[in-house]
Amino acid sequence: NGASCVGTRRIDKISRIILSIYKNLRMKRGHLNMKKRWIPILSGVLALSVALAGCGNSGDASEAASTGGSASASATSTNSDGKLDKVVIQDKWLPQAQFMGYYVADKKGFYKDEGIEVEIVPGSSDFTAEDQVINGTANFGHTWYSSLLTYQESGNDLINIAQLYQKSALELVAKKDSGITSGKDLKGKKVGNWFGGNEYEIYALLGKYGYDKDKDVNLVQQDFTMDAFNNGEIDAASAMTYNELGLVVGDDESKVKDYNIIDMNDEGVAMMEDCLCVSKKWAEENKDLVVRFLRASLKGWQYACAHTDEAAQIVWDAGQSVSLEHQKWMAKKVAETVCPSGMDPKDIGKMDDTALQQTIDLGVKYGLLKSKVDLSTSVDKSYWTEATSSMGDSETAGSAAASSEAASTAA
Repeated sequence: NGASCVGTRRIDKISRIILSIYKNLRMKRGHLNMKKRWIPILSGVLALSVALAGCGNSGDASEAASTGGSASASATSTNSDGKLDKVVIQDKWLPQAQFMGYYVADKKGFYKDEGIEVEIVPGSSDFTAEDQVINGTANFGHTWYSSLLTYQESGNDLINIAQLYQKSALELVAKKDSGITSGKDLKGKKVGNWFGGNEYEIYALLGKYGYDKDKDVNLVQQDFTMDAFNNGEIDAASAMTYNELGLVVGDDESKVKDYNIIDMNDEGVAMMEDCLCVSKKWAEENKDLVVRFLRASLKGWQYACAHTDEAAQIVWDAGQSVSLEHQKWMAKKVAETVCPSGMDPKDIGKMDDTALQQTIDLGVKYGLLKSKVDLSTSVDKSYWTEATSSMGDSETAGSAAASSEAASTAA
């Protein structure tokens, strides 16, 4: 290929981005009110990128996207020629410890041990992980289970194969002098949330105490900083344990006690969040690959939860979306959610029917869903069961430290 293909990998990445935008515009251009004249322009740019990327080595990690095919096209390749199977996982957001298991699995060689080359694609506000799996840009998607349910309700061929977060990480944080210690104290208060699908646990919390969300409280749009809360403009602000709470306390665990925290799990209104989704049809056609990918990913999560500072460094090296210190805060808090105190690290990713069904029930009751999604078709535990059944004790080295480290952090 020589000099004519200098920068092929960069061109290939550009083609993937263009392909993603193009496919999502085709799916959602009516919603976005996108002018049709942009579609042929994007098509032309895509074609040029494909032509340029075509000079690249066929072993490039982005081959499927650069040739205009779906991600599944490369993922279904065999190892008969000694090459690694290539897969793409679409994260929900930018590189951060929320997704540390995949970055650690890649860095530690767990995917290569399973004969897999993985591309971890950061998320964006322009599309969802579900979108990318549906349109074939990604094989796997990391998303919230509550979000996945809305796609399943619409008839999309997606399933949850691993529930990575075992409890809700959403909290409401209030200042000590606010008089707010539980959901019961929210009447007449100004409560912040980001909305966009993040509001339904707040609705459930208000409903638990018989409050009308439109009359009894003042729900306000909250941005992704905590400035409005810190300035006293919001009485109770939404905060993820692994992100916004750290911003409030300056990533200092000792300062958490200076605030009142309303935990959705303690209030009994938790809805399940981060999970791993895949196309049901594609998974059935590529069962061995799905099991291998899941097994490597779970090893990554086990290691990450046992070594949070190292995991934070690995994620930070992959993309400096936040400071290293905040990544360390995030990693410790994520570990508490993925592998709560008392949980065997070997059970990371396990699906709790009660918690998942509660998510469905609350989703229907408070407007996330129009009708109940059948849990038995929403999840498929067989991939997790097969992946974990072939993992020996030696493959979860350091796993015992995961629960102890998480417990010490929570103490």
